[in-house]
Amino acid sequence: SQTQAGLTFAAQQQESLLGIERTNAEALARQQQVNALLIQQQEQAFQRQQLESRLGEERRIRAEERERERQANINQLRAERQATFSQLLASGDQARAVMFALGFGPENDIFNVRAQSLGTTIQELKGARQLEITTETALSRILDRTVDISREGVRGLGTAISSARAFVQGGADVQTLLSSAFGVGSLREGEQPGISQARLTELIAQVVPRGVL
Repeated sequence: SQTQAGLTFAAQQQESLLGIERTNAEALARQQQVNALLIQQQEQAFQRQQLESRLGEERRIRAEERERERQANINQLRAERQATFSQLLASGDQARAVMFALGFGPENDIFNVRAQSLGTTIQELKGARQLEITTETALSRILDRTVDISREGVRGLGTAISSARAFVQGGADVQTLLSSAFGVGSLREGEQPGISQARLTELIAQVVPRGVL
């Protein structure tokens, strides 16, 4: 009958509408899920970026702290070298002080090791070259021969015995300078090796009349 057909059609229409609504609801749910996932990914990306930025800043701060500490240690090393140099000069060991100021000699070994551990190298102390020239000139004039101070030590001293006259006639300052120079000596073959002050005095005494020294 027409009434039955109308009811059937209405039911079909209702079912169709419900199907469309379900499809739309499912589509909306999927879109919302996609949107939520996208938001979550964006938040995670932002958090990662924030974390990386914070970690980068912390690394930068730590690097700056390490560099400040390194520079402080380098400054401390320089101050200690300067103090050691001053002590050598004050003790009258001028030749050894020159070697040290130039960066030569065993006294510099510990400073070299520390400098290398700090990623740097030791430098000549201020005034080292002028002191070298002054000391070489004084020794050359006293001994009447060319004396040179280098990495190998003090070259051109000759033997202690050959320097006896200069040692005895020179007075206290000359004796102190010669004792320092002979104390350093030279590592070069054929040159005078380093000897103690006591040994220098003993050798000179062999050729100097008793009572002069």
